[in-house]
Amino acid sequence: MPESTPAQSRSLTDWLCYLETQHHSAIDLGLERVAKVASSGQLCHSKATVITVAGTNGKGSTCALLEQILLAQGYKVGVYSSPHILDYRERVRINGQLPEEREFCRSFTAIEALREDTSLSYFEFGTLAAIWLFAEYSLDYVILEVGLGGRLDATNIVEPDVSVVTTVAIDHIDWLGDDLAHIGREKAGIFRQNGKVVIGDANIVSSVLECAQQLRCQQLAAGIDYNVECLANSWSYTSQALSYHNLPYPLLPLSNAATAIATLEQLGLDLDIASLQRAISQWQLAGRLQTLSQQPLVIADVAHNPQSADYLAKQLTLLAKGRKIVALCAMLNDKDMQQTVRPLLSLVDHWYVSGLSGPRGDDGSALAACLTSAANVVRFETVDMAYNAALSDLDEQSMLIVFGSFFTVAEAIKLSSAQA
Repeated sequence: MPESTPAQSRSLTDWLCYLETQHHSAIDLGLERVAKVASSGQLCHSKATVITVAGTNGKGSTCALLEQILLAQGYKVGVYSSPHILDYRERVRINGQLPEEREFCRSFTAIEALREDTSLSYFEFGTLAAIWLFAEYSLDYVILEVGLGGRLDATNIVEPDVSVVTTVAIDHIDWLGDDLAHIGREKAGIFRQNGKVVIGDANIVSSVLECAQQLRCQQLAAGIDYNVECLANSWSYTSQALSYHNLPYPLLPLSNAATAIATLEQLGLDLDIASLQRAISQWQLAGRLQTLSQQPLVIADVAHNPQSADYLAKQLTLLAKGRKIVALCAMLNDKDMQQTVRPLLSLVDHWYVSGLSGPRGDDGSALAACLTSAANVVRFETVDMAYNAALSDLDEQSMLIVFGSFFTVAEAIKLSSAQA
């Protein structure tokens, strides 16, 4: 819709199209502009307890488990996460529900008025709109998933009560570089002086721990301040103050479940074991090891970097149950394709490679070049072509894994729904 269209008349689709054209860059890290708009509207004066979660992988699933546990305890909870898979409204959940489109339109209208002549990126505008929405409800907890990095991410304008770093690995090289120590410091940029922090990876890069020490943070770090013990049929979480035993193994990463528990410990919450067991057993998140079809077995996962692909490979050995594994992969051209496909090379029997549209999309040639050592590689122009071809070749002795990007998984989910 043209920019001259009255803000009150725009649909959500109109608004999203408008936001895509309002800034010179899709990603523009920095807090000055977004903080200026937030200050003018006094948007960051919430009485809710704020949990900010950063990390290369595991942010979304950690936020989802925190949300599920807190809701089960009767608290009012808001969650902001990104990116969405099918519907922009997925980026905000309030008490477990997606807001109506009209609520997003109201929030965008409010931010448009507040920003005046300040230019905001798509993500910055959406972050401010989410904060505005949360202020409309009397929430007990607000959970903010960092979009990119941490120190300069728009979510960092909000003062956290607990700051969480799940993992640190190489990703988003164009914005964060390829130095792990530097990336760790960027993600630890959500820490505050004397603040409460949780570090969810026992092998975290040392720069994250150094930042916590320099800021004199109250720290709960995996392998240092809390530990996970894995048994045959259950696992346990133990810290100096708390212990939970007989916890069920989740499909999503166990380390993220422990990170969520440590975060709740930092908040002073002592949970009954039954509710914790139930929450972990029911823990799931769209696009993360999501089953799209049982017959034939089709699973989608947004793994798009080496660390997440390594976890996917480990889970596939359990999920396949002797089946032949067929993979559909399409990736963005700024990702480390070579190292991302590496963990799956010995598992996958047949590769269907596809291109992705858009400015960061690969036409499939770069990805195919990373699979020269693999047998049975077929390249397609689009995800839908690759998906339909892969389905036609599946039988009861095989399964399909779709991965490589949020865009890839979104397309597979839409195709699966249309064929159901």
